[in-house]
Formats: sequence, C-alpha cells, structure tokens
Amino acid sequence: MLKLIKRSQEYVSGYREYCRELFDNNVIYFRPTDPKLIDDEWFGKTKEWYDKKENGQIPGRSASFHFWAVDDEKFIGEFQLRTEFTPEVMSDIGSIGYAVRVSEQGKGYGTEILKQGLLIAKEHGMSKVLLNINDKNVVSAHVCEKLGGELMDKIQAYNNSEGHHIMRRYWIYL
Repeated sequence: MLKLIKRSQEYVSGYREYCRELFDNNVIYFRPTDPKLIDDEWFGKTKEWYDKKENGQIPGRSASFHFWAVDDEKFIGEFQLRTEFTPEVMSDIGSIGYAVRVSEQGKGYGTEILKQGLLIAKEHGMSKVLLNINDKNVVSAHVCEKLGGELMDKIQAYNNSEGHHIMRRYWIYL
C-alpha cells in the first residue's frame, strides 16, 4: 500500500535509483536531485537545508514540505508541497509537485500520490492548491483533472529543464 513519508535515511538508495531513472530517461517535467550528488553522506548534508525549507527559513521562498512515496518498502516517487502563493509558486513551480519513478509509471501511483498529497495540504490549513503543468504533460494534466483540478489559464513559461513552454495552471479546491 502506497504511503507518503517524511524523507528518511532508510530510503536514500531508493531515492537515488528514482533520480537516476528520471535523469536517464530525460524526464524534464520534474527534475529531482542529480543522482551523481547522492552519496552516503548526502542525507546528513542536506537535512538542515530541508528542515529550514519546512520552517520557511529560506529567504524569498515559501515553506516547502517534501515527502517520499513508498509501497511495500519500495521507493516509488515523491511529493512536494509549498504552502504560500509566492510569485515563484504562481508562475513556475506551483504549490504542488509530484513524480513517479519511470519503472513504476502507468500503475496509478501518480493519482494516489496526488490524492494523499491533497490531504496533507488540507492538514496544513490550505483551502486550495495550484498545480502548474507543462501543456505537453498530458498524463499529469489528466491526473490533476481527475482529482478536481480546474484549469485557471495557460501561460508562457520558462525554466532551465523545460525551456520555453506553455504551462497550464490548475486550482484544486480542498
């Protein structure tokens, strides 16, 4: 059974494999950590930074919560929640990001990750979330719409991994 958990040293090797699958398959819609950077010390070296993100202590950035999706001890993907609608959230990253490792796609995990993530957003006192989805990412748009996403608009966007693209912005009301 899939569950979203806080980042954990126990799953670092699974996270590394997940990142490697996304990088090796040139997935551009969600760029995780470069797998070359994930060594035996990575979790300890990044813990303080992630803690600061959750406490909203990174200047100019929304508080951000990171969860890993595991199913029967297997690393499946991740979920990220940003709780404030900063300019970066509105025009680039959205308040939710999620991804499924390539070898596990097409099995309903994306829907389940987002469904559980919406409950987490509600627990954080949010009444709505914004998902910003590349117009070419029809699978993610379908998942979003299936879980109540209402298309707000489509805008021109740019980021380093996707380049110039059309981005769909969806509200999901909780």
